[in-house]
Amino acid sequence: MFNVLIPKTNISAENASLFYVYDDIEINEQLSLEESVLLKTMFNNKRLYPDNPSCGFTENVSIRFDDLVFCIACDGCEIIEFENKYFKISKSDRETVNRIFEKYGGLFPCI
Repeated sequence: MFNVLIPKTNISAENASLFYVYDDIEINEQLSLEESVLLKTMFNNKRLYPDNPSCGFTENVSIRFDDLVFCIACDGCEIIEFENKYFKISKSDRETVNRIFEKYGGLFPCI
């Protein structure tokens, strides 16, 4: 039997930033430590899988930890794109992500 390694997210940075460019809105904000910890907990150690979802992903709608870019599904679904692979978060986690974006002026859907 083969031991296949399944890739996972691995976030070591402590601070996150929010990036949102859509229509006439341009946001690039450093998030609070509380928000950063919340998102790190939500996104860290997730199993990544290959897929081709139709949600719409772009670096223009993302959460960043240093050079790690987590693209948020623009249609509002619970899928996150990371390094051309994907992982799912819960519906309540997605609602939290939406609230954080809304706090800084970003809205969903943005497709």
